[in-house]
Amino acid sequence: MITVEQAIAAILEQIRPLGTERVHILAACGRVLAEDIISGLNVPPHDNSGMDGYAVRYADIEDARPDHPAWLSVAGDLAAGSVAAAALQPGQALRIMTGAPIPSGADTVVKKEDTILEGDIVGILSAGRRGLNVRCAGEDINTGAQVFTRGALLRPAHLGVLASIKRAVVSVYQRPQVAILSTGEELVDIDGDLAPGKIVTSNSYALAGLVADAGAE
Repeated sequence: MITVEQAIAAILEQIRPLGTERVHILAACGRVLAEDIISGLNVPPHDNSGMDGYAVRYADIEDARPDHPAWLSVAGDLAAGSVAAAALQPGQALRIMTGAPIPSGADTVVKKEDTILEGDIVGILSAGRRGLNVRCAGEDINTGAQVFTRGALLRPAHLGVLASIKRAVVSVYQRPQVAILSTGEELVDIDGDLAPGKIVTSNSYALAGLVADAGAE
């Protein structure tokens, strides 16, 4: 008789890593990476707004406070996915949505709650600081950064990051293939005839679930 530890050691001595294959990230959840992942781009790819509000030049609002707003003319609207047609000029503000690129000339975003709108003029009630509510290019991931390391077990969150750096296909280790053979004269399959003296081969189904849960086929 050997111990459990000895049995595990004997099994592991016979195991060798399998080969690799390339799969689409939609098929990669639960797989083990066979390569280091290096980002080829910045995430986000450009400076963008972290709030719904107004893109402004900080120099125009640095003295703003609730009892003394900084009044700016509203030059237009900028939705996420759009790019400003012109640079922001002194004395102007651009109404901006979360995720929209910061227009040239602007360096700060004032959230909507810190403003008052009167026609096409907006009052800035709080200056905050330069760069407030601006998410800079590469703030999450820089070009050339190692994102994941070979051997990582890919989970749903990993797939979102891979998509963000435009990695549709990754190299993963092949899944082990496991055969399950239950023996015993008393055993019948789940759809078999449960004659006197027979029992269903339930362990084989539990083992199949364990094999799948461990990432094998």
